[in-house]
Amino acid sequence: MLSESTPPAIAAEVAPGILLDSRRALVHRSQGWMALADLHYGYEINRSQQGALLPTWGMEKCRSTTLNLIQDYRPQRLILVGDIMDGGGSVAQTGAFIDYLRTLVHELILIEGNHDRSGLKTGWHLKRSHREAEFIFHHGHLGIAPPSILEAPDPAITLITGHEHPAVSLRDRAGMRLKLPAFIQQRLQHGTQHWILPAFSPWASGGEYTSPYEPLGTWVCAHAHVWKVR
Repeated sequence: MLSESTPPAIAAEVAPGILLDSRRALVHRSQGWMALADLHYGYEINRSQQGALLPTWGMEKCRSTTLNLIQDYRPQRLILVGDIMDGGGSVAQTGAFIDYLRTLVHELILIEGNHDRSGLKTGWHLKRSHREAEFIFHHGHLGIAPPSILEAPDPAITLITGHEHPAVSLRDRAGMRLKLPAFIQQRLQHGTQHWILPAFSPWASGGEYTSPYEPLGTWVCAHAHVWKVR
């Protein structure tokens, strides 16, 4: 059971008992888990080794936001839904961050993403997928649904992925444009729901998500506020 003390203004209920926090976290109160996707921890370190000149604020922002979320919700299990690191140049920093997170939660579940390199997978156990009751988590870079779901579709199952970095662009008549991370809910052709988490990394600008599947909801995450745009 998660803490009930979280201020409601910073989160919206996207399904019964499930909150989307404006800080890009999905929280299930009764099941006791919190999920984050696409941290891309160490982005500035990894990219600097490729010649980019970036300020080193991203890791601290990622770290402080994660710690504040844990303090606010007190999850039993923290699920990192792939792309935990940005690339091979940040193995040490990402590993140290993972080790610290393990001291803060009862269980830390690490799911493999396409940016998670062998150095991280060798030293820390990463899973292809993880299940919590009716929810199946996987990163999404290998397709929307694992083969087992496609072979035996179950409308009671909800797939939760990352990878896509969905975002919504808002414009006004004066020409102002603002891009904000988004949480997507859709229904696949066999009835299974598919939810896409917003990218947690402060470096991830994201883009519009298009899909042939039935849309159920698009939620925007802004500073201390979440709202449904369609």
